[in-house]
Amino acid sequence: MTQFEPDSTAARYPLFPMGALLLPDASLPLQIFEPRYLMMVSSSTRDNRPFVIMVSEPGKDRSGQGCLARIVDFNQQANGLLGITIVGEQRVRVSAAAKDVTGLWWGDCEASDEPLADPELEMRAALRYQPLLDALLEHPYLADQVGLQLDSARGSVHQLMVWLPLESELKRRLLDEDSFLQRCALLESALAELSGSPDSPGDGDA
Repeated sequence: MTQFEPDSTAARYPLFPMGALLLPDASLPLQIFEPRYLMMVSSSTRDNRPFVIMVSEPGKDRSGQGCLARIVDFNQQANGLLGITIVGEQRVRVSAAAKDVTGLWWGDCEASDEPLADPELEMRAALRYQPLLDALLEHPYLADQVGLQLDSARGSVHQLMVWLPLESELKRRLLDEDSFLQRCALLESALAELSGSPDSPGDGDA
């Protein structure tokens, strides 16, 4: 299969545990240099097949949470490394993870719930974070990374979550959380803690 179907049975995909957070509709640039991941990218491009970004390697029970990623752009960097841009497609639950002979992780992946909330509440959540997102977009490096995902409430907030320098544990919690509004609440708490203030861009009635 070349297209992930959210209601399909588990499909096996390569895993890329890299310490970064990826969420649906958010983009992320990567530099690839390890042979196992260069082969993964080559196969993904050739077969038009996504791979899975994970914050950390699968746990002792060989499971974890990840996000399916599809390559939307690639280029040769000035430092000679392969640069790619990926976009998150679907949060997935990983199970039965194991390494192949190259050291690349593979796992069975099933779609995680992504329930819709009230569209007005989602839009309010996105609008409250807009000043922070606008401030980040003033940086040309970040502005060059974004695409149509900023046209949606979820996409814009997910992009903000991907960009912010969050602790690994919070990244895992954001990825594990099924509710978009609860993800916003987690981010709100983290921003309030960072600022030392009870107020944050996410405060409101969402």
